[in-house]
Amino acid sequence: MSGLVLSIADRQPYDVQRRAVAAVNLQRERERDHVRSMRKTGNPVDVEYRDKPATLDAWYRAQPVKPGRISPRLVLTTDKKRLYGLPASARLVDLRGMGDEVDHWSIAVFPVLHGYVVGVKAPAGGGGVGVMWRKSYKASDYAMRLSVEHGFPIQERYA
Repeated sequence: MSGLVLSIADRQPYDVQRRAVAAVNLQRERERDHVRSMRKTGNPVDVEYRDKPATLDAWYRAQPVKPGRISPRLVLTTDKKRLYGLPASARLVDLRGMGDEVDHWSIAVFPVLHGYVVGVKAPAGGGGVGVMWRKSYKASDYAMRLSVEHGFPIQERYA
């Protein structure tokens, strides 16, 4: 893309050429900073932290529900997955209808086919959002992290 910008700028006045070169250099510098940031912290520079809900469950509850649906669509960008400490390949699962209904908030661990679903389960059919994990130790670590973040007990339930 930068070659195309520079070739178009060659036919422009000197001031336009100078601004085009500066814009291309700035874009390259931002890309280098982005790569460095990803290597150091795992968090991208571009993502605004102030717009992020505090937890994945808060993000889920803030999603609009389209007419004709009973729950929001569970899709996160790769950058937002990293902000919530999830791997880029993480798959979100709606917890509505999984397991027994209880009268208190809890961290639920559901053994399912080919893995485990871990998430915050709301009382009385309130649903929630969970993350699918293939390895039991990763599911256990995520459940412990959620328990500490939210202050809820961990309950292993069978779907």
